Amino acid sequence: MVIQAAADDGEDDEVPGIGNEVEPTSTSSDPAVAAVAKIIDTSRIYGDLFRQLQAGPAFQAAKLLQDQDLLGTKKFLADVQKSMFPSALTGFAAGLRSMDQVAGREHLKYLKATAALSELAVGPGTLSAWRTSLQIESVIGEIIKGPVFKVPMPPVWATEEFRKSLSLTVHRQVYMTDWLARMDSGRGLLSEISSRPLSLYRDYLGSLGDSPTRFELDSSLHAGLGVNGLLGADALSSETVLGDADLEVEVADRVDDLLSPQQAGRLDVLEDLRRALTSIDTKVVEMLEGGWHVVRQAPPAAAEMAAQCAVESIDRAIRAAAPDSEVEKWLPTSGRPEKEWRSSNGRLTRAVRIRYIMRGHKDEAKMACTLVDNIISLQTQATARAQAIKHASAGDLSMARCLLGTAEHILTVLFVIERD
Repeated sequence: MVIQAAADDGEDDEVPGIGNEVEPTSTSSDPAVAAVAKIIDTSRIYGDLFRQLQAGPAFQAAKLLQDQDLLGTKKFLADVQKSMFPSALTGFAAGLRSMDQVAGREHLKYLKATAALSELAVGPGTLSAWRTSLQIESVIGEIIKGPVFKVPMPPVWATEEFRKSLSLTVHRQVYMTDWLARMDSGRGLLSEISSRPLSLYRDYLGSLGDSPTRFELDSSLHAGLGVNGLLGADALSSETVLGDADLEVEVADRVDDLLSPQQAGRLDVLEDLRRALTSIDTKVVEMLEGGWHVVRQAPPAAAEMAAQCAVESIDRAIRAAAPDSEVEKWLPTSGRPEKEWRSSNGRLTRAVRIRYIMRGHKDEAKMACTLVDNIISLQTQATARAQAIKHASAGDLSMARCLLGTAEHILTVLFVIERD
């Protein structure tokens, strides 16, 4: 059975007690069950997970909790092995929710272990994205409680508003992926298009330590908002959603909620972005404005047209800021392998132009390259669907907002944020 999440009230969702999340049904014939169970049973990560549960703050005064059954991990494994759930993914998610009740969602090492276990057992997709987003929320929680925001005289930019923006960005991300994980019993609501960038974003945040610089935190905020746009667009692009009009409306509503921090903060940075882009190429600003005009007009191919505007705005901006002559001079000393320099048609790749623009900041450049690559993947999907579309649906318009917003955040990282 599929569990519906309640409307967002700004608080973490309550989940049922251990063993009650998903009611077992008849034995599943899902061939993935045996494979998942074997991976879990033989994985070193599974042992690490149990040790993290034992070491968690919930057990400091609970000496009786020496039995794995009481921690939920044995039940988790047994449920998957016995094929008691409608699918391997449903049983896997139910077991994770059981363990969450015991370990709590602020135990970073535990969340790191469950994210690693999910990636190992089921690969990229909805469940892995959910566990990764929980880990991201925990990492951001540590950062905003750290020295940058807590010293007696924090930097002028380390405001309460900025702290809340970071927190809200990842909280909405968790809310979205949690809901999708409840809805997705093997239906593929998320793909590598969003789950891979999400994992890279997690790794980037984890590399910052407890005293990140202003550039790193600004990059974290805008990269996080960009990843949220990819999450929304990816969900709206899934075959399951496209084939179910009611589900499309429901997902579109959730995506609009996911984007609310992005849209609320858009006007705050729009003038800075407009000014920076105008100094590079005025056509870039016109393309972005054209994309938002498409959203307002809602033509049948809104998603395709917005995707085209998003990709073209990025391409024009990076070509203008990283002209061939300058990039050609830089490449021999860049340290980048020659196979990355040119595409099959002999032109300089987007990746080397972005790395040239962000030279000296390789981690942020890698994040920007990943976001751009996956916007292009979504554009390809939108173009393939466009001829069959007779009118713009709620999902098409939400996807258009996702892609344009993500493009603006990529361009903000490239051209607006002050570098150290």
